Amino acid sequence: MNTENNILQKLEESVSSKDIESVSRAASLIDMQSCSPTEIINALSRGIEKAREYFKNGIFSIPDLLVAIDAYRRGVNYLKEISPNPISRKEEDEKPRVVIGVVEGDVHDMGKNIVAAVLEACGYQVYDLGRNVANASFLEAIRTTNADILALSAMMSTPLANMRMLIEMAKTMYPRTAIIVGGAPFDADLARRMGADGYAENAITAPDETNKLLISFSSDKKLIK
Repeated sequence: MNTENNILQKLEESVSSKDIESVSRAASLIDMQSCSPTEIINALSRGIEKAREYFKNGIFSIPDLLVAIDAYRRGVNYLKEISPNPISRKEEDEKPRVVIGVVEGDVHDMGKNIVAAVLEACGYQVYDLGRNVANASFLEAIRTTNADILALSAMMSTPLANMRMLIEMAKTMYPRTAIIVGGAPFDADLARRMGADGYAENAITAPDETNKLLISFSSDKKLIK
């Protein structure tokens, strides 16, 4: 039991200290007879939470956070290699589903990529549509994934009129899906005026804001017939 706990603690510390090679070494010591896949994923996720806190407190820069995310992914990928089904279908289905992308007319996707990676590392099931995504593609993705959250990004003001149309269509067609927006033109007031349900200032606040929407909409969903 002590060995198991030591390995899990080492995985957590390796992610939070952005030590990719240390994650690999710790993962190679995993005994699937004593460590469950869920325990391993949870240890890696705790490491990401620490890395987010370091970023919030100015200890980590964005590149530091990205390396921590890479360390997390190294651990997850190793787990997939040694366990054909590291996460059960039930556990996978229980993850909140997020469709994310940069709206049509904008190709700036660095911020979106970071948000998608952080959400994935925080336990969300992320469907990343990329950049310059047509409205119809967003709507189809909501339908096929039964998305809980639609996350829209824009770094320029020129696509905002089109984004407003997308938000209106999504709300009409999929009222159970919460919409969160982010990017350079936005603040909370503009997000509200655009019709979005939430606003994420950056990749660090995105999981918290997304979770708030999930809590809010889980209550609202009971009222939607």
